[in-house]
Amino acid sequence: MRSFNKVFVIALPRCATVSMCDALGVLGIRTAHLGRIYGEDTLEHNNPDRLRHMHDQITKKDFDFEILKQCDGLADYPACSFDVLRELDRAYPQSLFINVRRDRDIQRWLQSIERQFVGLQLLRAGEGKSADDSSFMKTILSFRKMTFGQSDFEAEAYHRSYQDFQSRVKEFFSGRASMLLSIADISELETSGFRQICEFLECEVPISAFPRSNKHSELPSQFFMEALAAGQVESQTGIQP
Repeated sequence: MRSFNKVFVIALPRCATVSMCDALGVLGIRTAHLGRIYGEDTLEHNNPDRLRHMHDQITKKDFDFEILKQCDGLADYPACSFDVLRELDRAYPQSLFINVRRDRDIQRWLQSIERQFVGLQLLRAGEGKSADDSSFMKTILSFRKMTFGQSDFEAEAYHRSYQDFQSRVKEFFSGRASMLLSIADISELETSGFRQICEFLECEVPISAFPRSNKHSELPSQFFMEALAAGQVESQTGIQP
Protein backbone atom coordinates (compact mmCIF):
# COMPACT_ATOMS: atom_id res chain seq x y z
CA MET A 1 0.00 0.00 0.00
CA ARG A 2 1.23 3.49 -0.80
CA SER A 3 2.33 5.65 2.10
CA PHE A 4 0.00 8.37 3.34
CA ASN A 5 -0.66 10.47 6.40
CA LYS A 6 -4.48 10.28 6.61
CA VAL A 7 -7.34 9.41 4.25
CA PHE A 8 -10.22 11.86 3.99
CA VAL A 9 -13.48 10.91 2.28
CA ILE A 10 -14.62 14.37 1.22
CA ALA A 11 -17.75 13.23 -0.63
CA LEU A 12 -20.85 15.23 0.22
CA PRO A 13 -23.60 13.63 2.34
CA ARG A 14 -25.72 11.02 0.55
CA CYS A 15 -22.75 10.09 -1.65
CA ALA A 16 -22.08 6.68 -0.08
CA THR A 17 -19.93 8.06 2.74
CA VAL A 18 -20.83 5.26 5.18
CA SER A 19 -20.18 2.63 2.53
CA MET A 20 -16.82 4.23 1.74
CA CYS A 21 -15.91 4.22 5.43
CA ASP A 22 -16.77 0.51 5.61
CA ALA A 23 -14.85 -0.24 2.40
CA LEU A 24 -11.72 1.44 3.74
CA GLY A 25 -12.14 -0.55 6.95
CA VAL A 26 -12.04 -3.77 4.93
CA LEU A 27 -8.65 -2.56 3.65
CA GLY A 28 -7.41 -1.91 7.18
CA ILE A 29 -7.88 1.86 7.10
CA ARG A 30 -10.01 2.92 10.07
CA THR A 31 -11.88 6.10 9.25
CA ALA A 32 -14.47 7.89 11.36
CA HIS A 33 -17.93 8.66 10.02
CA LEU A 34 -19.56 11.53 11.93
CA GLY A 35 -17.32 10.62 14.87
CA ARG A 36 -17.97 6.88 14.85
CA ILE A 37 -14.73 5.00 14.13
CA TYR A 38 -14.96 1.97 11.86
CA GLY A 39 -15.10 -1.27 13.83
CA GLU A 40 -16.63 0.15 16.99
CA ASP A 41 -19.37 -2.03 18.42
CA THR A 42 -22.37 0.22 17.89
CA LEU A 43 -25.41 0.24 15.65
CA GLU A 44 -25.17 3.98 15.13
CA HIS A 45 -23.28 5.51 12.20
CA ASN A 46 -22.20 8.44 14.35
CA ASN A 47 -20.73 9.37 17.73
CA PRO A 48 -22.32 12.62 18.94
CA ASP A 49 -19.69 13.40 21.58
CA ARG A 50 -16.79 13.14 19.15
CA LEU A 51 -18.74 15.02 16.49
CA ARG A 52 -19.41 17.88 18.90
CA HIS A 53 -15.76 17.92 19.93
CA MET A 54 -14.63 18.25 16.32
CA HIS A 55 -17.10 21.08 15.92
CA ASP A 56 -15.68 22.80 19.00
CA GLN A 57 -12.15 22.41 17.65
CA ILE A 58 -13.14 23.91 14.28
CA THR A 59 -14.76 26.85 16.06
CA LYS A 60 -11.42 27.45 17.78
CA LYS A 61 -9.59 26.98 14.44
CA ASP A 62 -7.83 23.96 15.92
CA PHE A 63 -7.47 21.31 13.23
CA ASP A 64 -5.28 18.97 15.26
CA PHE A 65 -8.31 16.77 15.74
CA GLU A 66 -8.27 14.52 18.78
CA ILE A 67 -10.15 11.84 16.87
CA LEU A 68 -7.36 11.55 14.30
CA LYS A 69 -5.05 10.29 17.04
CA GLN A 70 -7.32 7.24 17.20
CA CYS A 71 -7.99 6.50 13.52
CA ASP A 72 -6.70 6.94 9.98
CA GLY A 73 -9.09 9.50 8.55
CA LEU A 74 -12.56 11.01 8.33
CA ALA A 75 -15.65 10.62 6.17
CA ASP A 76 -18.61 13.01 5.76
CA TYR A 77 -18.81 15.97 8.19
CA PRO A 78 -16.59 17.83 8.73
CA ALA A 79 -14.29 16.67 5.92
CA CYS A 80 -16.89 17.46 3.25
CA SER A 81 -16.89 21.16 4.11
CA PHE A 82 -14.53 22.71 1.57
CA ASP A 83 -13.06 25.18 4.05
CA VAL A 84 -12.38 22.34 6.49
CA LEU A 85 -10.86 19.99 3.91
CA ARG A 86 -8.50 22.79 2.90
CA GLU A 87 -7.36 23.10 6.52
CA LEU A 88 -7.01 19.32 6.84
CA ASP A 89 -4.77 19.34 3.79
CA ARG A 90 -2.53 21.86 5.55
CA ALA A 91 -2.63 20.17 8.96
CA TYR A 92 -2.02 16.65 7.62
CA PRO A 93 0.40 16.91 4.68
CA GLN A 94 0.73 13.95 2.34
CA SER A 95 -2.83 12.85 3.07
CA LEU A 96 -5.07 11.28 0.44
CA PHE A 97 -8.58 12.39 -0.49
CA ILE A 98 -11.51 10.45 -1.96
CA ASN A 99 -14.51 12.15 -3.54
CA VAL A 100 -17.61 10.26 -4.70
CA ARG A 101 -19.85 12.31 -6.97
CA ARG A 102 -23.44 12.02 -8.20
CA ASP A 103 -23.12 14.02 -11.40
CA ARG A 104 -25.16 11.59 -13.50
CA ASP A 105 -28.43 12.23 -11.68
CA ILE A 106 -28.35 15.32 -9.47
CA GLN A 107 -32.12 15.14 -9.01
CA ARG A 108 -31.87 11.74 -7.31
CA TRP A 109 -29.17 13.14 -5.02
CA LEU A 110 -31.38 16.11 -4.13
CA GLN A 111 -34.27 13.76 -3.37
CA SER A 112 -32.03 11.63 -1.20
CA ILE A 113 -30.82 14.73 0.64
CA GLU A 114 -34.38 15.97 1.16
CA ARG A 115 -35.61 12.66 2.58
CA GLN A 116 -32.61 12.32 4.90
CA PHE A 117 -32.20 15.91 6.04
CA VAL A 118 -35.87 16.82 6.51
CA GLY A 119 -36.66 13.35 7.86
CA LEU A 120 -33.87 13.51 10.43
CA GLN A 121 -35.11 16.86 11.70
CA LEU A 122 -38.62 15.46 12.03
CA LEU A 123 -37.29 12.38 13.80
CA ARG A 124 -35.14 14.30 16.25
CA ALA A 125 -37.88 16.85 16.97
CA GLY A 126 -40.41 14.23 18.05
CA GLU A 127 -42.01 14.13 21.48
CA GLY A 128 -39.89 12.85 24.34
CA LYS A 129 -36.59 13.64 22.68
CA SER A 130 -33.71 14.36 25.03
CA ALA A 131 -31.33 17.26 25.40
CA ASP A 132 -28.72 15.05 23.70
CA ASP A 133 -30.96 14.83 20.63
CA SER A 134 -31.26 18.61 20.58
CA SER A 135 -27.51 19.06 20.97
CA PHE A 136 -26.81 16.52 18.22
CA MET A 137 -29.14 18.28 15.78
CA LYS A 138 -27.63 21.66 16.63
CA THR A 139 -24.21 20.27 15.68
CA ILE A 140 -25.51 18.63 12.51
CA LEU A 141 -27.29 21.81 11.41
CA SER A 142 -24.11 23.82 11.97
CA PHE A 143 -22.13 21.37 9.84
CA ARG A 144 -24.79 21.59 7.13
CA LYS A 145 -24.41 25.35 7.10
CA MET A 146 -20.61 25.02 6.84
CA THR A 147 -21.05 22.67 3.89
CA PHE A 148 -24.05 24.04 1.99
CA GLY A 149 -24.21 27.66 3.12
CA GLN A 150 -27.51 27.12 4.93
CA SER A 151 -28.79 24.51 7.35
CA ASP A 152 -32.38 24.20 6.10
CA PHE A 153 -32.83 22.21 2.90
CA GLU A 154 -33.64 24.31 -0.15
CA ALA A 155 -33.33 22.46 -3.43
CA GLU A 156 -31.93 25.21 -5.65
CA ALA A 157 -29.42 26.39 -3.04
CA TYR A 158 -28.20 22.85 -2.38
CA HIS A 159 -27.92 22.18 -6.11
CA ARG A 160 -25.72 25.25 -6.48
CA SER A 161 -23.64 24.20 -3.48
CA TYR A 162 -23.09 20.76 -5.01
CA GLN A 163 -21.81 22.24 -8.26
CA ASP A 164 -19.67 24.82 -6.46
CA PHE A 165 -18.12 22.17 -4.22
CA GLN A 166 -17.16 19.95 -7.16
CA SER A 167 -15.62 22.89 -9.03
CA ARG A 168 -13.62 24.00 -5.99
CA VAL A 169 -12.34 20.48 -5.30
CA LYS A 170 -11.24 20.08 -8.94
CA GLU A 171 -9.39 23.40 -8.83
CA PHE A 172 -7.86 22.72 -5.41
CA PHE A 173 -6.27 19.45 -6.56
CA SER A 174 -5.24 20.74 -9.95
CA GLY A 175 -1.60 19.87 -10.49
CA ARG A 176 -1.56 17.14 -7.85
CA ALA A 177 -4.13 14.70 -9.13
CA SER A 178 -2.32 11.78 -7.51
CA MET A 179 -3.62 12.92 -4.10
CA LEU A 180 -7.30 12.74 -5.10
CA LEU A 181 -9.46 9.82 -6.18
CA SER A 182 -12.61 11.14 -7.84
CA ILE A 183 -15.31 8.54 -8.49
CA ALA A 184 -17.79 9.97 -10.97
CA ASP A 185 -20.92 8.35 -9.60
CA ILE A 186 -22.03 6.06 -6.77
CA SER A 187 -23.35 3.64 -9.40
CA GLU A 188 -19.72 2.66 -10.06
CA LEU A 189 -19.09 1.46 -6.52
CA GLU A 190 -20.82 -1.90 -6.78
CA THR A 191 -18.95 -2.94 -9.92
CA SER A 192 -15.60 -1.16 -9.66
CA GLY A 193 -15.46 0.58 -6.28
CA PHE A 194 -12.83 -1.62 -4.70
CA ARG A 195 -10.78 -1.72 -7.90
CA GLN A 196 -10.66 2.07 -8.14
CA ILE A 197 -9.83 2.52 -4.46
CA CYS A 198 -7.15 -0.17 -4.48
CA GLU A 199 -5.52 1.22 -7.61
CA PHE A 200 -5.43 4.59 -5.86
CA LEU A 201 -4.02 3.11 -2.66
CA GLU A 202 -1.78 0.65 -4.52
CA CYS A 203 -3.02 -2.37 -2.62
CA GLU A 204 -4.59 -5.73 -3.37
CA VAL A 205 -8.27 -5.80 -4.32
CA PRO A 206 -10.34 -7.80 -1.79
CA ILE A 207 -12.63 -10.56 -3.00
CA SER A 208 -15.58 -9.32 -0.93
CA ALA A 209 -18.43 -7.29 -2.42
CA PHE A 210 -18.36 -3.54 -1.99
CA PRO A 211 -20.29 -2.57 1.18
CA ARG A 212 -23.80 -1.20 0.82
CA SER A 213 -24.31 0.54 4.13
CA ASN A 214 -27.54 2.53 4.18
CA LYS A 215 -29.65 1.22 7.06
CA HIS A 216 -28.99 4.46 8.94
CA SER A 217 -31.09 6.34 6.38
CA GLU A 218 -34.18 4.13 6.61
CA LEU A 219 -35.82 5.72 9.67
CA PRO A 220 -35.37 9.39 8.63
CA SER A 221 -36.68 8.50 5.17
CA GLN A 222 -39.66 6.76 6.73
CA PHE A 223 -40.45 9.83 8.86
CA PHE A 224 -40.23 12.08 5.82
CA MET A 225 -42.51 9.87 3.73
CA GLU A 226 -45.08 9.60 6.52
CA ALA A 227 -45.07 13.39 6.98
CA LEU A 228 -45.40 13.84 3.22
CA ALA A 229 -48.37 11.46 3.06
CA ALA A 230 -50.00 13.28 5.99
CA GLY A 231 -49.57 16.66 4.30
CA GLN A 232 -47.24 17.93 7.03
CA VAL A 233 -44.45 18.68 4.54
CA GLU A 234 -44.24 19.35 0.82
CA SER A 235 -41.47 17.97 -1.34
CA GLN A 236 -39.28 20.47 -3.18
CA THR A 237 -37.83 17.78 -5.44
CA GLY A 238 -40.93 16.01 -6.74
CA ILE A 239 -41.05 13.12 -4.26
CA GLN A 240 -44.53 11.59 -4.25
CA PRO A 241 -46.21 10.07 -1.16
